[in-house]
Amino acid sequence: MGKTQLVNQFTKSLIREKQRKNKVGTQQITSTLITAATTLAFVNESCKSTGQVSKSQVIYRRLEGKTIEEAQAYYRAVTIRFLKMLKLYSRNRRLLLSFDPTEEAFYGDVSKAKDKLYLHSGTIAKGSEYYYEYLTMAITCIGQMNYILDGMIIPTGCYIEDIVYEITRVIIDHLPVELVLFDRGFDPWGGHLQTPTTPCDVSHLLEKNKEIGIKNRWTN
Repeated sequence: MGKTQLVNQFTKSLIREKQRKNKVGTQQITSTLITAATTLAFVNESCKSTGQVSKSQVIYRRLEGKTIEEAQAYYRAVTIRFLKMLKLYSRNRRLLLSFDPTEEAFYGDVSKAKDKLYLHSGTIAKGSEYYYEYLTMAITCIGQMNYILDGMIIPTGCYIEDIVYEITRVIIDHLPVELVLFDRGFDPWGGHLQTPTTPCDVSHLLEKNKEIGIKNRWTN
């Protein structure tokens, strides 16, 4: 099963709507979303470039009423299917995983934002005083290509170790893990990661001040 089929399964699970004549289908939405992801473009730009969907609002309307928790549950269900295949074809080889925090500037009117829980105060780009923050876990491969397995948008005031725990717990239940890597983006949370709470015995590395420091093994 290829990546396109996996993404389309996720789209079908999330939308769950019967196809009607002249209605935008999941295949068209999948094509648009994959284009946006692979070209690092906004969804509306990808609508114009692919011609599959007239405008991004069409996709957003199909997602109205869906919660972040629902979207993540459907995504993880598809990911687990992929992990089972990967475990089989890799012959149970233990893999390297990596956590990567990412920030995205918010340019809108914060007073009109629907959910301010995820808006962090701070300037990371010109013309923006707030930003979103995400945390992703990926399989670390040779070269620049990584395969993202899971991710969460980080709410303000949360404990980062709780998110690390939640993502790790899901993945290691289905995939043999040799090591988990953290980049310098975790430096402000170094105190949390000295003795992180994790669901099993997993080694990890934390990059700090341009050096890799080996931390103690995570244990129950």
